Amino acid sequence: MALSAKRPSRGDEARKRILHDVTEASGKKKRLNAEIEEALYRRIKMKAVEEGRSISDITRDLWSEYLSNE
Repeated sequence: MALSAKRPSRGDEARKRILHDVTEASGKKKRLNAEIEEALYRRIKMKAVEEGRSISDITRDLWSEYLSNE
């Protein structure tokens, strides 16, 4: 499958379905890697420990929030 530079247009129903699929906890997971500054990582890790959450949980929540604002 080739990647396209064009973003396909999607209706509201398709967007809602995709967002549901993304936030569904029982779905198949993919690994996401990103490079961030060490100081930022330490701040994220400390906040996650304070909240009793994993960095993965926080990251999924942030992506879901970001995508819901489209």
